[in-house]
Amino acid sequence: MTDNAGKICLLNDETKPADEINDVGVQKDRVVYEVIRIIDGVPLFMEDHYLRMKNSLSMLGMELKTHQKDMSLQVRKVASLNNQKNCNVKITIFEEDGRQNCLMYVSKSYYPVKEEIEKGVKVALMHWERNNPNAKVVNNAYKEKARQTIEENNVFEVLLVSGQGKITEGSRSNVFFVRGNKVFTAPDEYVLKGVTRKYIIDACRKSGFEVIETLISVDSLNEIEGMFISGTSIKVLPVSDVDGKTFASSTHPTITTIRDQYDCIVKDYIRRNI
Repeated sequence: MTDNAGKICLLNDETKPADEINDVGVQKDRVVYEVIRIIDGVPLFMEDHYLRMKNSLSMLGMELKTHQKDMSLQVRKVASLNNQKNCNVKITIFEEDGRQNCLMYVSKSYYPVKEEIEKGVKVALMHWERNNPNAKVVNNAYKEKARQTIEENNVFEVLLVSGQGKITEGSRSNVFFVRGNKVFTAPDEYVLKGVTRKYIIDACRKSGFEVIETLISVDSLNEIEGMFISGTSIKVLPVSDVDGKTFASSTHPTITTIRDQYDCIVKDYIRRNI
């Protein structure tokens, strides 16, 4: 487990030393995973992550055998075993010898620093179309291509561009574009329906902003005033540069309002589930 950050993991709810577990399931064709953010010991939006995992497995013709309540308790357990109250926990579901297995461990995570939030981050464009964007499955070729592009361009993230020149999502994030009080994001069928994305759309509407689900083309970026990416660890992160084209996203009032409203939604969830 190259992304492991803890000493103890859970395999089918059994405690195991993390260094005794190899990259189990990585070579399997059908591996589904979720990454849950833990804040103050609470798995954030656990219900949504569970439902998305069920959906991902269903798309592969599989059924999730672990109940939601049990999975939630196990997520809290693995964080506690590693003495972590604020971290990310990765859940990997895979089949081996006819048995469904559930591996959980504290995964490496990166939370944006103050400067990245205040100034925004740089991203690059990468031409790639995911075969089944709604399913969160392991795809090593896609992951490696994204990693190389990020490294070669010295950027925070890459945005995927379709064969028609449309921007769909980030390699590990969703993307939103802003013009005035209107917020644009790709329709559900083109993206991994991120859990954070769902609550950001809720934050937009609570703030009185119109959310328009449509694909933005690379050629129309000149018409955009600002943009941001979203995800489990990064929450709402302004984008300052796309392949050399700059945006004043971090100071755009619409994006600032969305970020504040989303933070309120998170705080309310933690308060209700502590």
